[in-house]
Amino acid sequence: MDELPIKGGAENAHQQFSFQLGDNFLDFTLGYVTYTDTPGWSMNIYRDGTPLVMGAMLVPGCDVIEGYRAQIGRLVFVGEEVTLDNLGVDNHLVWVAQ
Repeated sequence: MDELPIKGGAENAHQQFSFQLGDNFLDFTLGYVTYTDTPGWSMNIYRDGTPLVMGAMLVPGCDVIEGYRAQIGRLVFVGEEVTLDNLGVDNHLVWVAQ
């Protein structure tokens, strides 16, 4: 089980990072979405430039990539409801191998 390095705050409202999950070296982009009824964080995942997950919302208590069939394990978002500032503080994105 690994915790991904996500960060909140206006300065991180659009963030990118790379992370090794098992045998997969992946690129992540996260963005704070304000055009929906309830603002939140959206995530895209790429492997070698190929999109695996597009637009997954970070919802507490969920495997946020379950419906994508990305075959990279589970990414479970745990903790409090997200705000612009509490990402990675009051909640965490955790990878669990299958």
